[in-house]
Amino acid sequence: MILKATRFIKEKFWFLFVFVLSKIAVYIVPLWLADILTEQDYGVIEYALAGLGMLVSAGFSLGIPNAYPYFILKKKNMDIAPAFSIHPLWLIFIFVVNQILYHGFSLYNLKVYLALNFAFLIANQQFYSMKLKSKESILKAVLIDSGVYFTLLLFIVGVLLKLIPTSLDAISLIVFVYTFVYIYYGLSNFYKASKHEILKKYKSILKFSYHLLLSSILIFAITVAGRIVVGYYFDDTTVGVYSFYYRLAAVVVVIHQVVGIIFFKKIYTFNPKILDKYFSLFFIGIYVISISIYFIIPFVLPHFSNYYRETYQENKTLFFILSAQMLLWIASALNSSIVDREGLAKKINPIFLLLIGLALLLIYFLKENLTLPLLAYIHYTVFYFVVMLQYYILFKKQIIFKKSIFVLTTLFILSTVIAYLT
Repeated sequence: MILKATRFIKEKFWFLFVFVLSKIAVYIVPLWLADILTEQDYGVIEYALAGLGMLVSAGFSLGIPNAYPYFILKKKNMDIAPAFSIHPLWLIFIFVVNQILYHGFSLYNLKVYLALNFAFLIANQQFYSMKLKSKESILKAVLIDSGVYFTLLLFIVGVLLKLIPTSLDAISLIVFVYTFVYIYYGLSNFYKASKHEILKKYKSILKFSYHLLLSSILIFAITVAGRIVVGYYFDDTTVGVYSFYYRLAAVVVVIHQVVGIIFFKKIYTFNPKILDKYFSLFFIGIYVISISIYFIIPFVLPHFSNYYRETYQENKTLFFILSAQMLLWIASALNSSIVDREGLAKKINPIFLLLIGLALLLIYFLKENLTLPLLAYIHYTVFYFVVMLQYYILFKKQIIFKKSIFVLTTLFILSTVIAYLT
């Protein structure tokens, strides 16, 4: 008994240590870059990584990462597992094409090239992380999820030690080198996998996952829409400002990721009534923490960030809206797991397309009066409807999240009033 308790404590200690280290990197590194790079270069990196790169990675992924827990956890179809080893080969092919088009034909600029390399890395991270979470290998999953940010941390360390120049080309080179880690793993795992009817099984996965593909693209499009729309209607410097405050507000996402990793398997298997109870309490806790951070940060960050001191006063409202938005981002991510496990992605995709179309149309008509806070609030409202539409689709299958709907709606209205008054 004592031996089991000791082993449990040791495992949890290392998980917490690695998790805290990883999430510090995810949170601090982008904010740190804002004080190291020029304002324009920082905007380029944010657009390439968390904007275009994140969106394109959803297309590269083909819906395969979300298909893995569906087949392995829900359907318990272990025979199909080797077929997933084909997916990294597809990602490697896309990576090679990107190198040829950029280095061989100069078809696009460094920002697009970086975005596609980031997309390759993100797609790989999501795939391997999902596999590890499904096997409850959460320690490795945490490290993989943060891989890109550890790479950017190497750049920062190199700049501080004056070993490498402060340039986008230097970041691009470090990112390029990191891609070979996934190229090696992809080729190695495919070589080891059973090839028995592997293509037939892979086609079965694709037949299911193409609904998840569109769903993933739409969710990512909604998630990264802020940066992409800011990049379209404003400039790289403004993308940097928006991204900086988005990153500050996203600290509560770390809490969601802890829950998502530790209870990943349970989210796919628990009774919806139990999930509704815990989700609603979780949402209240997240909102309280998020708004508390909004009020605390102005007393702390000015001592560490010149970028923050120079931009905070004119972006307070933006920061508040983004802080409130994080709750709905988390809710949509949790709901996506439920929607995927019930095989309902294909039913929600047309509604998401309509919602995105209406939001883009509204932004277009408001373009002459568009400001960052207004754009953030439109984005916030879109997230609210995304979450409610997810609940509606689940409701049609007699899966009811009554408490969660009440909590999220109440907090959305409260945040709208506060944002209007600030």
